[in-house]
Amino acid sequence: MSNEIYEGLYARTGGHFNLNVSGASGTGKSTFIRAFAASVLNSVPEEKEDLCVKGSIRTESGELEIAAEETHDAAQGEIAASVLVVSDGSFGKARSELLSQEEAIAAKLRECGKPFMVYLNSAAPGSAECEGLRVSLAEKYGAPVLTGDIHAGLDADKFMAEFLMAFPVKRMDFYFPEWMRVLPAESKIVSEILTRIREITPKVERMGDCGKLSDAFGDGDVYCESCETDVSSGVAKCCLAAKDWMFYKVLSEECGVEITDDLKLMAYVRALGEAKTFYDKYGSAFRRAEEYGYGVSVPSESDMKLCSPELFRRGTRSGVKLRAQASTYHVIKVDVQSEVSPIAGEAARGEEIAKGMVDSYEKDPDALWNTDMFGKTFKDMAREGLLEKTVPEDARGKLRKAVTRIVNEGKGGVICILL
Repeated sequence: MSNEIYEGLYARTGGHFNLNVSGASGTGKSTFIRAFAASVLNSVPEEKEDLCVKGSIRTESGELEIAAEETHDAAQGEIAASVLVVSDGSFGKARSELLSQEEAIAAKLRECGKPFMVYLNSAAPGSAECEGLRVSLAEKYGAPVLTGDIHAGLDADKFMAEFLMAFPVKRMDFYFPEWMRVLPAESKIVSEILTRIREITPKVERMGDCGKLSDAFGDGDVYCESCETDVSSGVAKCCLAAKDWMFYKVLSEECGVEITDDLKLMAYVRALGEAKTFYDKYGSAFRRAEEYGYGVSVPSESDMKLCSPELFRRGTRSGVKLRAQASTYHVIKVDVQSEVSPIAGEAARGEEIAKGMVDSYEKDPDALWNTDMFGKTFKDMAREGLLEKTVPEDARGKLRKAVTRIVNEGKGGVICILL
């Protein structure tokens, strides 16, 4: 048997692999245990009614103790795993005579929550009929099904490898493309991926189910590039990839600008770099203005103009004056109001219209503001009114001079500004 299989069994069972062999009468349980002992433990058990074989195998992690016992109760004893031996009716009793007992045992095995698989004993394991029964049993019992003629012996490697895949999945790791990792969970593509993950993960109970992860992302714009399973730890790793054009599609959606190739991406990045340079310089002023009503940009060293030193005398004393100049931007948050008065005419009629508009606003504010009048909505009219509210041109220069004096000369006293 492969060392990897032994190591996996040691890790998943803590070094004690106890196998409960159950099944309906006449399916070949005793023959199965003898074949198991011969192929796995290299021993021949004594002939007796209830069989229990034991042995150990050396692994790199330690001594793996193995025991296989025939039981008549699916929940009997301290078990690490179970195998349900069933027959297709090709020898002994007809399958119909064993079905009710088989189903009862399978139900108990599912309830106990331990790993279990089904061994389909058949005189013709390679036949189409046997394969069809194998598929239906796997779906019916939710467990892996291995076919074979137990009287001809047991393929130990195949059986134990299949059993490893019956152990539960402890964790599933999904790896997204690197560029997707910066996207929020609310983004369209990430949201779609998470939805598909939530749909498929409840269906992946055992290691043998991990192929469903690949199937869930088998096609589409995002697909499963690789799916690896570590049976020793019970971890499944699914690496997702996206088709090349998806990067530009998502980038365009996030930026609100159509970016279809490297040329447009470079142009956008350059423009974005210029915008970021501006924001790094003046962004703090706008943020503080938004929060406190007033903000000022801090000049950088490159903005400073260092003037020539000036000598000065004050009475009998003299000195030198070093002057530096720099332009700063003072951002003031001003609350502007705009009014729209669409009602005119007789008092009674105007009052009736006004009351109707108030009632309409209470029911649906957006509908009222989007009402069209003379080719413009009320919202457009209000916006135009806000844009008109600005400092008159002839007063802007005076305002700048006044703010400059306040900044440079203001000491907390009273300043009167006439514009």
